Amino acid sequence: MPAFARHGEYTLEIDGNIIKLVASGAVNRETIEVYVREVGSLVEAFAGAPFAMYSVYDQHVILTPEAEALLARSITERVEKGLCASALNLVNSDHRLIISAQIGGLYNKAGVPWCTVDSYEAAKPWLEARIAEAGFRGEKLARQE
Repeated sequence: MPAFARHGEYTLEIDGNIIKLVASGAVNRETIEVYVREVGSLVEAFAGAPFAMYSVYDQHVILTPEAEALLARSITERVEKGLCASALNLVNSDHRLIISAQIGGLYNKAGVPWCTVDSYEAAKPWLEARIAEAGFRGEKLARQE
């Protein structure tokens, strides 16, 4: 399979147990491969504790089919390591319905609660509540064992 130059850009940041993603441009498999590795390193630092994702997409973000398939596997792996919720900020997206269907659909398949929001300030309380709920469920299960 030929390798192509990375398309699309992103930045990652941590706020407590929330990973914040800001993405721009059309995203191909090569970009997602690097992204998956970098997010994987951040996830490992949570050491199994529940965490959530907040993602902001610019007007050009759209996933190629290969990138979407790779992201699907990555989300499933993150769920196994504590991912419990995701918030998508599509305010600037020219492809809101497509991105919501692509990425929201991946979260649906993985059983991850997700929502769309207009800002991080709107997302943070919802994400923190999902993290707290997941932590409570985890503590309850641990006591039962």
